[in-house]
Amino acid sequence: MMKSQHGFTLIKVMLLSTMASVVVFGTLQESIVQERLTGNFQKELNARLQAEKGVIESITAIKNGVTGSPSMSIAQLLATHGQHAKEANDLVSGAQYSTTVTNPSGNIIEIRSHGSRYNQDANSYLVAQFQYLPAVEESLFANAVTGCKGVNLSGSGSVDSYDSSKGTYEETKTNNGDVNTVIGDSDVVINGHSPIKGDVKASGIVYLKGSSPVIGNIQSNTGVDISSGSGVRVVGNVLSRGFVMHRGGTVSGYVRAHGDVTMNWGSDIANVSASELDIRYGGVGSFPNDAAFTQNGVHYSDEIYQFDPAVEEVVAPVKVYDPSSPDYDPNNPDKECDPLALPLNMTDVLGDVTEYTDFSVGAQEKYTFSPQRGFFTQSTRDEGFWTAKPHDIYIFDIVKQQHGYSDVDTEYVFGMKNFNLGSDGEIVIDAGINGGDVIWLVDGDFTLSGHTTITIKEDSTLTVFVTGKTNFGASAQIITEKEGIAKTEHMVFSIYSSYDQADGIIVNGAADLYASIYAPLTSIQLSGSGQLYGSVRGAVINSSGGSGVHFDEILKTSRIGTGKTGNQAQLNFLGWSYKHAEASPVSNADASSK
Repeated sequence: MMKSQHGFTLIKVMLLSTMASVVVFGTLQESIVQERLTGNFQKELNARLQAEKGVIESITAIKNGVTGSPSMSIAQLLATHGQHAKEANDLVSGAQYSTTVTNPSGNIIEIRSHGSRYNQDANSYLVAQFQYLPAVEESLFANAVTGCKGVNLSGSGSVDSYDSSKGTYEETKTNNGDVNTVIGDSDVVINGHSPIKGDVKASGIVYLKGSSPVIGNIQSNTGVDISSGSGVRVVGNVLSRGFVMHRGGTVSGYVRAHGDVTMNWGSDIANVSASELDIRYGGVGSFPNDAAFTQNGVHYSDEIYQFDPAVEEVVAPVKVYDPSSPDYDPNNPDKECDPLALPLNMTDVLGDVTEYTDFSVGAQEKYTFSPQRGFFTQSTRDEGFWTAKPHDIYIFDIVKQQHGYSDVDTEYVFGMKNFNLGSDGEIVIDAGINGGDVIWLVDGDFTLSGHTTITIKEDSTLTVFVTGKTNFGASAQIITEKEGIAKTEHMVFSIYSSYDQADGIIVNGAADLYASIYAPLTSIQLSGSGQLYGSVRGAVINSSGGSGVHFDEILKTSRIGTGKTGNQAQLNFLGWSYKHAEASPVSNADASSK
C-alpha cells in the first residue's frame, strides 16, 4: 500500500513539472514576442522621428532662405531647397532621412520625408504641407500723392494716372491717381476745381469742397465732410469710421459710417448698383423728412439702416503707424511715412562731407555728367573733370547696377555742398551708350534758378540726395528723354530729401516735370501751371494753381527700398500625415494634424 502511494506522488510531481514547463515556455515565448514587438515599435518610432526631423530641417532651411531673400518665389525656393538628405555617423543605427519639396498646386509647399533606421529595416513616410505667402513688396511710390501729415489740393490741377511703359500720358491715362495720408489724424482737403481720378484715403477727415469731384472711393478713419454743391461729388462709395456730413451733390455709390450721418437738402445717394442698402451708420442719423431720402419707400432714419457688424468689414481703417505696435521704432516715429528711415541714414549716405565743395554752373555754361567724369563744354572756360567714387547707398542694395563700364555692383556718386544752376545754365546727364546712373549727394541746398535746364539722356538716370531746401524756379526745366524706370532699375529722376523744416521742396515752374519725390519730414509746394508726372511723398503736400499730379503706374514695380516696406513672407502650417511609400501626395483638403 505504501509503495502505491509513493508511485502516485511521483506521477503528480511529474505532471506538475510538465505543466510548469509549459507555463515557463509559454511565458518565455510571450516575452520573446513582446520583446520583438517592442523592438519593432521602437524601430518604427525612431524611423518616424527621422522623418519628422527631415521635415523640420527642410522647413527651417526654407524659412532661413525666405528671411534672407523675402521676395523669393515658390519656384526659386524649390530650386534652392528642393531636396535634403542626411545620414547619421553611427553606422550601427543606420539613422537617415531624405526629403523632397514640391509645389503640388497654387501656393502650397509640400515636404515628403522618408525616415529610416538600421539600414532601412524600419521606414516611415511623412507628408507635411505649408502655405507660402511671398512678401508683399510695396513700392515707395505706390500712390500719386502721399501727404503723410496732410494733403491740400486747390486750383484746377487734376490728379490721375498713366503708364509710361505702355505709351504717353494721353494714350494711357486712367483713374488710379490715389491720394492718401498715413499718420495720426491727418486730413485731405480738396478745394477749387481739382478733380481726383482715384481713391482718397485719409487717417483724418476728408474735406470735399468747391466743385472738386472724386472719381473713386473716399475712405476715412475720422470723417467725411462734403460741402454744399451740385452734380456728382463722389463717383464711388463713401466709407467712414467716424461721421459723414453730406451737404449737397450726389454720391454715386453707397455710404457707410460708424458714427453720425447728416444729409442736407440737395444731397443724394444714388447707389447706382442697388445691390446694397444706400446707407448704414452706427450713430445718429439726421435726414430731411422727404421721399428723396428713402430707399424702396423706407426712410434713411429707419432702424434697418443702423450699423451692423458687417460694416466693420466694409469700412476697414486707413493704415497708420501705431505707437503701441511691437514694430514701433522710437528712433523713427514717422516710419509709416519714412519707411527708408532716410534722416537716420543720411549721414552714412553722404559720407565724408568735409571733402565737398559748392557746385554751380553759371549763365550760359554747360556741364555734362557721366558715371566716371564730367566736363565743361563752355569754350570760355577751361575744361575740368570730376572723378566719381565707389559708394554703397542702402536703398539701392538689391538693384543690379549696369553702368556700361564696370560689372561692380556699386553706385558711382558725386558729392557736393550747395548746388546751384544759374540762369541759362545747362547740365546734361549722359551715362554713355549702355546707360547708367548718376547720383548726387548734396549736403546743402539744391537750387535751379532762372531759365535753366537739366537733360537726362535716354537710359541714364539722376538721383539726388539733399539735406537742405530744394527749389525749382519758374523757368527751370528737367527734361527726361525717357520716363519711368531705366534698365538699371533706377527711376529716371528722383529726389530724396532729409530736410525737416517747412517748405523743403518748392516746384513753381511753368514747365512739366517728371520726378519721384521722397521728402517725409518736410512740406512740398506744387504751384504754377507745370504738371508733375511721377509721384510725390512728403510730410504735407500743397498743390495750387494749375499744377496737377499724374501718377506713373510703372513706379509700382520699382524695387528701390524693397525689403523695407510691405508685409513679410509667411509660411503657414496646413497639416501632416504618415503615408505609405506609394501613397499619393496629400491634398490641401485632406491635410490634417494627427
